[in-house]
Parts: sequence; structure tokens; C-alpha cells
Amino acid sequence: MLFKTVLRDSWAPVLREEGFQGSGRIFLIPDHRDWAMLGFQSSTASNAEWVKFTMNLMVVGKAPWEDAREEWPSLPARPSPNTLYRHRYAERVGQLTHGRDHWWRIDAARETGPLIAEITAVLRDVAAPVLRREMADQTPGPRGAFEEAFRRKRGTGI
Repeated sequence: MLFKTVLRDSWAPVLREEGFQGSGRIFLIPDHRDWAMLGFQSSTASNAEWVKFTMNLMVVGKAPWEDAREEWPSLPARPSPNTLYRHRYAERVGQLTHGRDHWWRIDAARETGPLIAEITAVLRDVAAPVLRREMADQTPGPRGAFEEAFRRKRGTGI
């Protein structure tokens, strides 16, 4: 419950100030050309007392996404940053902040102020600028931490 409350009351307003729309765990930068999204993902190891979470960034062109949906009708109308598809850009925020996959932990038994401030700074100073940069770069992907896996497994990205 704490994670959901902090996300709603602290981080969602920051994202809206940065031009994002959305609620819950998925936020997007409105654009006619791209799906540019940030998703909060919690670990299945989380419990009622604490939540382990990360944030995923994703940019995929809307036209290529629709083309892919024609080929694979099971794809949803809108991609999710928390699902691994062949995006033009896909990255876990921890790669950008810590140089590796990183999961944060919010714990009801600990002071949440420092974590709220840290994630707020990450959203403003890292996540939003990186998504905007990747939206501006229309070079086909995949790019990001999953680039090599995409190339080995499926070929070029959507």
C-alpha cells in the first residue's frame, strides 16, 4: 500500500510536471509519432511490508508498432514499458543511474523521505530527458541495455 500511495502522491505529480500523462504504474509522453513510456515494475519478491521496484523506459514508433500488430495480432493496441518487446529503445533506469540493473526498495519500517527525493531526482534528471532524447533519435533500434539480446533473439527492433 505504501508504494502505491507514494507513487500516486509523490512521483505521479512529478511526472505530470514533466509532461507525462498516466496513472497507476504506466506514464507516457504524448506524441503523434512514438509511444514513449515509463513504467514502474515491482518484484514478485515484494510483500506487505516492503516493495522492491525498478523503472523501465521504452520508445517505439506508433507506425512500426501497428505494422507489428498486423503480423502478430496478439500484441496489445498499446505497448507496455514493463513487457519486453522489440522496442526502438528499452532500458531499465538502474542501467542509467547505477551502470547495472538496479532495484530500489520502499519499506514501511524505514523513513521514506530520502527514497522519495532520490526517485524524484531520477525522474526529472534522468528518465524524462532520456525519453525525450530517444524520441528525437528516429534511428531504428533496438537500443538500450537489451540491444544485444534483441539482436540475437529476433533481429532488428520495432
